[in-house]
Amino acid sequence: MDFQTSILGRMSGFLYRCRADENYTMLEMTNGIERIFGYPVDEIIGNRTRTFTSIMYQEDVPLMDEIVGRALEKRTDWTMEYRIRHAMGHLIWVTETGGGIWDEKGELLYLEGSIINIESLYQRIDDQTADMRITASKTNEILQSLRYLKLLAVNAGIEAARAGTAGSGFAVLAAEMRTLANSSEEAARAISSAQRKAEG
Repeated sequence: MDFQTSILGRMSGFLYRCRADENYTMLEMTNGIERIFGYPVDEIIGNRTRTFTSIMYQEDVPLMDEIVGRALEKRTDWTMEYRIRHAMGHLIWVTETGGGIWDEKGELLYLEGSIINIESLYQRIDDQTADMRITASKTNEILQSLRYLKLLAVNAGIEAARAGTAGSGFAVLAAEMRTLANSSEEAARAISSAQRKAEG
């Protein structure tokens, strides 16, 4: 196995060269399109069985057209994210980096670039968001418990005052309970605030 084949075989995506037409008619593609997305190369090359845009999530196609068109006008590369529908039916998030190739006369010959599967990255973000929601829920439970603890401390203080000198030890305990509840509540609120900022 040569160097290029080895690298392409490890790539979670594929390289392409296509026409700058409505369907982005594929001229060349590496076999990652089949390995990662389930479509044989010869089905898409030249639009033989399906077009490239037909395997994209249709709501993402206009955005692709806009980004590619703007980059070609400025003769710059583009990077964008969109979704490809796997042959089995589920959607996969990808990131594409590409650019136009021109001849000596300035005529656009074709587009080329790479398309990489980033679905695992989106899954990690979703998992982290879910973890943050769970933590936020636990923080709210802690705040509720601390409010109850503060109420108990107030009641303990009242009972200690009624008991006079006999309740002095109880009064100290009530004061410690209030201090603990207040400091713990501040920490819990700080965590909750940080989570809201991260989610926002």
